[in-house]
Amino acid sequence: MELTVTQQKILSSAKRWFLEKGFKSAPLRRIVSDAGFTLGAFYGYYKNKEELFYALTDETAQGLAAIVRSIGDDMQKLPPEQMLFSMLDCYLRRLPELADYLCAHREEMVLLLRCSGGTKYENFFDNFRIANMERISQGVETAEHTAKALRDIDPGSLDLMMRGYFDILARIILETEDKETVIRRMRDVALVYRNGMLSLMEETDHA
Repeated sequence: MELTVTQQKILSSAKRWFLEKGFKSAPLRRIVSDAGFTLGAFYGYYKNKEELFYALTDETAQGLAAIVRSIGDDMQKLPPEQMLFSMLDCYLRRLPELADYLCAHREEMVLLLRCSGGTKYENFFDNFRIANMERISQGVETAEHTAKALRDIDPGSLDLMMRGYFDILARIILETEDKETVIRRMRDVALVYRNGMLSLMEETDHA
């Protein structure tokens, strides 16, 4: 649906305020008044501040989720015994597409990662972290040797590693504007984590 001029002005003002103050602290009255309208005009388009925030972020969140699901589908097509070792290849092949999307929606990603406290997107990357852990588990469940090595790793350690991985990704997205740098840093981090995971599995296997 095409946005009206009023909506465009309200959304532009809202983005500025949300980026500066975050969702919780951004004052709705100032958002609307800075756009040149009254609260009455605002309520003709949006029910509340939450709906306004989601008007700025839903499309980007859904688009990113679609890319991640597609990468996951590529991974699921791998033979189970190869999945843990070849997942990274699927990810790296799609990394330019993912980086393109992140850079094209950088302000919206900042809203999702830094400014979304108090909304459904608070702790935005948690769902991706949980899905990643589930995908790893599914990928090794039919590969007995690999599954045993993975099970022998302390679950708390695995959770900390995944939290750290997505924290690093968030920092790359928030602090890096150049697409080629985003790709390089995301690739480097993924390689370090994959190789570290394999090394840890080998150590537990020989313990």
